Amino acid sequence: MKKIIVSTVVVAMSATFLSATTNQEIKQEAKAAIMKMGKTLQMHMKQNMKAGGPVQAAAFCSDKARGIAKEVNAGYEKGVSVKRISLKYRNQTDKPTADEAKVLQELHTAFDTKNSLPKMLVKEVGKNHYKVYKPIFINKGVCLTCHGTNDVRDEEAYKLIKAKYPNDKAVGYKKGDLRGAFVVDIVK
Repeated sequence: MKKIIVSTVVVAMSATFLSATTNQEIKQEAKAAIMKMGKTLQMHMKQNMKAGGPVQAAAFCSDKARGIAKEVNAGYEKGVSVKRISLKYRNQTDKPTADEAKVLQELHTAFDTKNSLPKMLVKEVGKNHYKVYKPIFINKGVCLTCHGTNDVRDEEAYKLIKAKYPNDKAVGYKKGDLRGAFVVDIVK
């Protein structure tokens, strides 16, 4: 009888360890993918902001950011893709699926009540299929140029944005607000 109980405990501990190891590996893979996507988009935004200010940066975002994201995604390992999502999306392609919206709502609720969130959240979608969520915050004042309240948004840039996205929801933010999340889809 003792051998069976000890064996069961060892198997349970091994499963927990493998799960934690898998979770850590998934997070590492997601982190690398997010860093690549984030740095690439941020670099282009900075270049456009420097070259032509908010209007050129807004034009870049609406015309070129999606293509750059596709190029970056093409460079990942097979089975890995990254996208940005938000409950207050500007572009329909950033609209979360029903499951993603549920996770975003949980993140918003947790942030509103605790004012803190995990750096990454791993959700198992199916066998060897994971989605990793990394919250995106409005940390820089420059983000408010296009995503802020009426009193801080750049009027000319926002005219361009509204022309392209008449149903824009991605405004009204203040520094420190939870904007949405990067979602890394990983199929092993």
